[in-house]
Amino acid sequence: MKIDEKIALITGGGAGLGRELAKGFARAGAHVLIADIDAGAAESVAALVRAEGRYAWPVLVDLCDDQQVEALVAKAEALGGPHILVNNAGGWGTGDHQFPLSPRAEWNAVLDLNLRAPMLLTQLCLEPMRRTGGGVVINIASSGGIGYAAYGSPEYGATKAGLIRLTACLAGLPSTHGVRAACVVPDWIGLDRAHEQLAAMPAAERSAISPLIPPEDVVDAVLDLVRDDTRSGSVVELWGGERPHFVPSTQRRVR
Repeated sequence: MKIDEKIALITGGGAGLGRELAKGFARAGAHVLIADIDAGAAESVAALVRAEGRYAWPVLVDLCDDQQVEALVAKAEALGGPHILVNNAGGWGTGDHQFPLSPRAEWNAVLDLNLRAPMLLTQLCLEPMRRTGGGVVINIASSGGIGYAAYGSPEYGATKAGLIRLTACLAGLPSTHGVRAACVVPDWIGLDRAHEQLAAMPAAERSAISPLIPPEDVVDAVLDLVRDDTRSGSVVELWGGERPHFVPSTQRRVR
């Protein structure tokens, strides 16, 4: 898909990777809806997009609220899109404990934000995308959703694993809706919080950590997937210091 003049809807677009994605899409020629639970942050990113000569619309939205999600997609439709959906928003929760110690409401909110909201947004965007001639859905997962090792936030790891599998399951969308789905699975991204956490680690622990992934590498991977009309259901892993790794469908055994 050519990105120039397309409308990209980016969730969690007000900070972190979402901010970098919004700027990246603007530089590639897209107009951007910045959906975030922080109105001020969304507006600040919208200003960055406008500085690139693109249109930007900050939208205050709680992705755990179905009505607000529906209103978000309706706004994108009213603007003539969406052509691109980037399910970027995600989180660990706000408490001191993870599952099974976290309260039910807290881990349930993580499930809603990280997996249920992307599923609902994808479902709601399919028909508008079909009417505009096709579209692309990019899911941002995490290395926390890969493998069988113990993980500090089971609810987070489970949702990211679900997002990866969801993407692969949607490989047939081009034939039904003219929409492609793909998933980027980054390891630790070199955003401000990661640098702060890394600096706070003991030297021995820090030396064992793989290099942080430059945010621009994640943005480039997302833009490449949007442009690549040959792939649907693609899963791309990003590991610090390595080239992007496409996971062949033959490695995804189904019984």
